[in-house]
Amino acid sequence: MTIRKVDPWSVLKLSVLFYFCALLVVMLALAVFWNIVNRIGIIESVTSFMETMHFELNIYGGNIGRAIFLIGLLNVVLWSGINVFVAFLYNLLADLVGGLKITVAEDER
Repeated sequence: MTIRKVDPWSVLKLSVLFYFCALLVVMLALAVFWNIVNRIGIIESVTSFMETMHFELNIYGGNIGRAIFLIGLLNVVLWSGINVFVAFLYNLLADLVGGLKITVAEDER
């Protein structure tokens, strides 16, 4: 089998879905991490240490979470666009060199 063309629309749909799911996994992991750090008391320790150094430090988990989510959405758009660009580039190069040849073996049952 030879892959001669990759549909950019399919690449876009799959990329957006993949990167958005990855964003959700990262957000869940960060929420669990923040919860653990907050329950251990590291946040209070850091803020009290900074107060002894005469620095005022306020840490709000909600603002950090929103900022990370917005950065993640920008990454979803950026990397999906890069994948579509690579699909267009592959289609151009496949016209020159003939595509990607794949050998598929039949299951013998």
